[in-house]
Amino acid sequence: MKIGSKIALFYTGITICMLTCIMVVFYFFIYNYINRLYDSYLADKAYLTAQKHWEKDEVDESSYEIIRQEYEGLLPQAKEILLNTDSMETVKDTLDKYLNKEQQKRLFMEEPVSFRYKKEVGAALYYPDNEGNFIVLILARNNYGTEIQNHVLILILLLFIFSSISVYFIGRFYANRMLAPVKRILKELRRIRGNNLNIRIKTAGNHDELDDLITSINGMLDRIDAAFKSEKSFVSSASHELNNPLTAIQGECEISLLKERSPQEYIKALNRISDESKRISLLIKSLLFLSHQDEELLKNNMEDVDLAELLIILCAENERMQFSNTFQKENLPVVRANLHLLKIAIRNILNNACKYSGEQPVAVRLYPKEGNTILEIEDKGIGIPEDEIQLIFQAFYRATNTREYSGHGIGLGLSLKILSIYGARMEILSELNTYTKVLITFKLSLIHISEPTRHAQI
Repeated sequence: MKIGSKIALFYTGITICMLTCIMVVFYFFIYNYINRLYDSYLADKAYLTAQKHWEKDEVDESSYEIIRQEYEGLLPQAKEILLNTDSMETVKDTLDKYLNKEQQKRLFMEEPVSFRYKKEVGAALYYPDNEGNFIVLILARNNYGTEIQNHVLILILLLFIFSSISVYFIGRFYANRMLAPVKRILKELRRIRGNNLNIRIKTAGNHDELDDLITSINGMLDRIDAAFKSEKSFVSSASHELNNPLTAIQGECEISLLKERSPQEYIKALNRISDESKRISLLIKSLLFLSHQDEELLKNNMEDVDLAELLIILCAENERMQFSNTFQKENLPVVRANLHLLKIAIRNILNNACKYSGEQPVAVRLYPKEGNTILEIEDKGIGIPEDEIQLIFQAFYRATNTREYSGHGIGLGLSLKILSIYGARMEILSELNTYTKVLITFKLSLIHISEPTRHAQI
């Protein structure tokens, strides 16, 4: 069932419930009002009947004529039962037929009593007079009131059916009008394919929730388009990077097989093939790592890593790296992370700093700042063009001034991914042909201060 029909049925259901409650209350109000009114007519008839029979000798002729006319004009079809209380046995049998004990008690207290007998409505009146004490019973069918009730019930049912049908179709009409923009959005979305992700949906300019939805969809399409282009570029670059060493291996094999060669020449060829194979293996491992989800990486061998001790070991791999630490020995920062992955992330940055700085020293500093731990790596090398700083984290992207240096353009992307999953933030500051500075901020929530005897096993 479509949304328009659901909305129409929902509000029709609510309307039906409300109309049912209102009409039931209205019908019972009419029902009770008609019955009370007819009970009052019967009580008046009983009183006029008593006056007609026992007041003739007590009033003048004109007053009696008025009583007689009112008596004849009010409920002429009513049946009368007149009882004299001097004969209590006959009275009791008759009263027991029409009244219960409670009603009889009220009757003898001179209260008018209304009662029901089969399909008739009745009124009983105790009337003391100078001729004796009498009881008047008046019975009649409320045909006129019943007819009114039936007409009201039929009218209510007709109005109920008409209102329900009208509300449903009006609801369908307005629901379809309200959902027309959604249908337009769906129609435009169906036009979008992998080869035309640049299409965007136009907003209606109403500044309502639908415009917000369209804006969000357009933003999502922007991200999908960017991701799609990035993936195509990634696949193209990966294919290119994998093709180069494979071509080298194939060429080396073909050259070696052209003629017989000495053992030394075969060894050299095999070494070159081994180097290219290692290059392929490293590239594939990097690509597989980039494809992992952050949740998978977070589950792998988490432990407390002493940053200072880790940096001492990594800086010892190259004599040009100069490490300085401003933390006290008893307050060294400890990071909760995967030691192997954290090594890869920091080592990639350190290797880049050494590779692009020639023979210049590389400064590695660890210091606290505003409650966080900062790792700063600075080299005095070729720098990065300003307009390319934001691009260097893309897989296989290499700055325009690094063509003569070996590499795949994956290292920084790997480092950023690893550091990001542990909540660290990486920032790069650079000036072309002057320096490059990498700032890694480990937030306070990610680190804790080690005890004097605690050391991570590196």
